[in-house]
Amino acid sequence: MTPTLFICVNRRRGAGSCSGGGAYEVMAVLRTEIEARGLGWDIRLSPCLGHCALGPNIKASPNGPLLHGCTDGKEVMARLLEWRRG
Repeated sequence: MTPTLFICVNRRRGAGSCSGGGAYEVMAVLRTEIEARGLGWDIRLSPCLGHCALGPNIKASPNGPLLHGCTDGKEVMARLLEWRRG
């Protein structure tokens, strides 16, 4: 099954949020990395994943981790590749 990454892009007024924490920038890096590696993974924008104070947050599916503090796209890519290697 093709992995799907759900990237929270929720924006909250007056409080930290994934969108305000750089989720779109991380998403751009992940898109580039996925394409360069020919992985064919899907990326979808997601509403709140329920951990705003820990964001930006990314949920990998199926049965993948919920990653917190995703501010470095290349680091996130390394963590996701490790997940896929099992």
